[in-house]
This record gives sequence, structure tokens and C-alpha cells, in this order.
Amino acid sequence: MQENPMSAWDMSDQSERLPNAALARRRSHDMISRNRESDALFDIARILGFLAGKGVLIAVVAMVIAALLLTTVLLVSFPYTATAVVFVDPRDQNVTMQQEVLPAIGTDAAVLESMVQIVRSDGFLIDLIQKLHLLEDGQPWTGSEDQIKQLAKLRKKIDIERMGATYLVKISYHAANGNDAARIANEIAAAFAANQNGLRSSANVNASRALTDRLVELRSKLNAAEEAVAQFKADNNIVYIDERNTVQMRQLSDLSQQLATVKSASEEAGARYAEFLANGTFTRSATQGNDENEQLSFLRRQWTQLIQARDQQIFTYGPRHPRLVDTQQMLNGLERQITQQRTRLAEQIKSERDINLVKQEQLARQVDDLSSNISQTEDQRVQLTSLEREANANRELYQQLLSRNKATNELVQQPTDNVRVVSPAVVPILSSRPPIVLLVPVIGFISLVLAIVLVALASFRPLKPALRRQNSTSYSENPPENAVEPGQSSDRKYRSEQWSLLSLLPDNRAH
Repeated sequence: MQENPMSAWDMSDQSERLPNAALARRRSHDMISRNRESDALFDIARILGFLAGKGVLIAVVAMVIAALLLTTVLLVSFPYTATAVVFVDPRDQNVTMQQEVLPAIGTDAAVLESMVQIVRSDGFLIDLIQKLHLLEDGQPWTGSEDQIKQLAKLRKKIDIERMGATYLVKISYHAANGNDAARIANEIAAAFAANQNGLRSSANVNASRALTDRLVELRSKLNAAEEAVAQFKADNNIVYIDERNTVQMRQLSDLSQQLATVKSASEEAGARYAEFLANGTFTRSATQGNDENEQLSFLRRQWTQLIQARDQQIFTYGPRHPRLVDTQQMLNGLERQITQQRTRLAEQIKSERDINLVKQEQLARQVDDLSSNISQTEDQRVQLTSLEREANANRELYQQLLSRNKATNELVQQPTDNVRVVSPAVVPILSSRPPIVLLVPVIGFISLVLAIVLVALASFRPLKPALRRQNSTSYSENPPENAVEPGQSSDRKYRSEQWSLLSLLPDNRAH
């Protein structure tokens, strides 16, 4: 009998597709199982049933836990906290017009934050430990391991923070008793204020000392520079009569003015003498004596009167009358006197011209000599100017630092209290333990949650074997369509052992 080739092909194809179909059915069953477990996790009815069935036990366990927690809280000692408030004044106290070396913080909030962090620094806390004698047996700070641990404990007990956007700093300290907490909090606040105020005071003191040392050095430099200037002037015969002019310069200026005056007088006298030689007349000079002029004028008036008298006599007596002879003789005498007076004046003008010319030559010679001397000392004046410039610079710097030193010394004497304690810490009456009114609800809630968890865990252990038997019975009665060989069921066995805590609720038949 001939085999059907199509039937053989179909059987071989079915044998190949059977494992793939079983694998697909197994995956579908696993997905259904996970969905059921997820639905059971959020089953509100089963959760409420579990709480109702175990309510009494949960209440008892919760009360025991609450009693234990409340007893523990009451027996544990809570530290006392004392708080001091420090005010950091941003304003400057302008007692004097001089600005301090280290001004106030102003509106710079970063500076205030930096000042707050100083309290947490090791240097500040080490000084505080030594000041409060917190080390055993009053030992000095050596940096040993025990002292470092004690430093860390002290840092944990200190709380410091800025109060909002204000310039107030809150310093808190935690201690086993209220007296120590208040005392140490006040000591920390006072040390903080003293530290910050001391920084400004020490800055003024250090600046004053530095200025004093610098002034000693500048004074020696200034003395050396002034001595160099004086010695240079003495060696080169340079004497200033004011800020710019020396004696030689003033002499040259005076001689130049005198030379100009004498030269003008010489020219005027020469012109008058030339006029006299040319015309027989001359112009009276401003320097000519009044007596001589009055005498010449008197002679001329007499001569004029005699001329008038002679003309009258000629008209009355005729040209041959004897009186005319006397009048003519008197006229001749006056003319001789006038001529002599004019000659004497001409000689005087010439003498005056000659004297002025001699003076002019002498003054010109002196001006030339002084000009040559001044030109020869120009290099010396350049050197002198350089020395005077250095001396003036040292003098100005010395005067500025001297004034600054005087003002700084005054600032050192002024008290500085920009940082001050405005609210000292008082002894706290109560510790930092929370109030009972707040503790009871919190402890009750925590106890209830812990009781539910403990009862659920206690119910879980005895029911685990029963849960496994129930799962095995259900699996044998209704085997899945995708059952596989025992060697291939390790993954399925692992999933079948997974269970939810909610499977322990009262409607479980194993329970």
C-alpha cells in the first residue's frame, strides 16, 4: 500500500509545531497568573477582612509597642538649648572724619555669611575651648586624638545661623543642663562679638604700627634729601629770595632796569646837547634844577623890561638921549648874564650826558657778567631742581602718612562695638524633648504600622506549607495545556512559589 506523501509531510510538520504551541500556551498562562496576583495586591476587601480578623491582636501589639516607645522617649535625656542673638551693625560710627582701616560690612551680605562661618572654624572653637577650660585637667591644646574628638562634639552642639535677611545672628548651644547651655551660649556670642570687633581694632593698631615704622624711615630719607639740597646750594652759592628767583636773578633784573633808565637818560641828554649845538637852544629836561631855570627866567624878564624901557625912551627923548646909554649898558650886562647862564646849562647837559654814558657802560658790563654767571649755573640749577623734587616728594609723603598716623592713633583710642550681643541667652526651663501632645499621636501611628507589619509576618510563616499544598492540588486537578517535561519546568516552578502577602487574608481556604 502506497503512502500518501502529503500525509507524511503533514505529520512531520505537526511534530515540529507542537513544542512552539506549548511554549506559547505557557507564556499566556504566566501572564494570566501575574495579572491575578496584581489584582489581588489591590484587593481592598481582602485587606479590610485581614484587619478585622486580626484587629484585637494588632491593637494589643500596637499598645505594647507604643508603651515601649513612650517609655524610651521619656527615659532618654534630651539636651537643653539656649540661644543668644548678636547684632552686626552695618553702619559706620563716624566719631571722626577719618575712615577706619577696616570699614563696616555695609550692605554686603556675603561678608555677614562669612562672619557666621567663622564660629564653626577650628581656630575659633579651639580658642573657645581653652577660654572655657573644657579640656580635662585644664590641659593646653595639643591636637591629640581625644581633643580633636572633643572639638568635633563641641561643633555639633553649636548652631549658628543668620535670621532671615536681617543683620541678626542666632547662636544656639545644646548641653545636658540649662545652666551650662546658657553660659556657653553667652560665652560663644561674646567671643564672636569680641572677635569681630577685635579684627577692626587690631586692623587700626597694626596700621598705626606700620605707619609709625614707615614714618621713621621716611623721616631719615627726608632729612637726607633736605641736607643734600642745602649743601648743594651752599657749594654753588645759590640763594633764593623767593620761590623762583635767586639773588643773582634779582640782581640781574634790577641792573637791567637801571640800565634801561640810564640809557634813556643818556639818549635824552645827547639829544638836548645836539639841539643846543645846532640851534643854540635846548629843551629843558625833567632832571634840570628849578633854581637854574628860575634864574634864567628872571634874567629874561629883566631883559624884556629893559627893552621896553629903551623903546619908550627912544620914543620920548630920541635916540641920542644920555639915558639910553645907561639902559643899553644894562641890556648888555643882562645879555652877558643870560649867555653865561645858557653856557653853564649847556655844560651841565653835556656833563649829564657823559655821566649817563659812563653809567650805561658800567651797568652793561655788570649785566653781561651776571648773565654769563647765570648761564654757567644752569646745569647746577637742573641738579638742584632734581634734588628739590625728591625732597618735596618725600616731604609730601611724610606729611600725608603723619596725618594718617595721627588720625589712626585717635581711632585706636575709640571703642568699636559694631558687633554686639543684643539678646543674651537665658537658662531654658524645658529641654528639647517634644511635647507629649505631639509625641502621643506620632508614637500611636508608628506603633499601629509596626503592629500590622509584625502580625502579617507572624501569620505568613505557618501558612507557607499550606499555601504550597494548595497550589500543588490545584495544579494537579487542572493541568495547563502547555505542560512540559519535568526538566523543562524550573521556571514555572519558581513562578508557582511566588505569592502575595494578601493571599494570607481570611478568605484563603488554606487558612
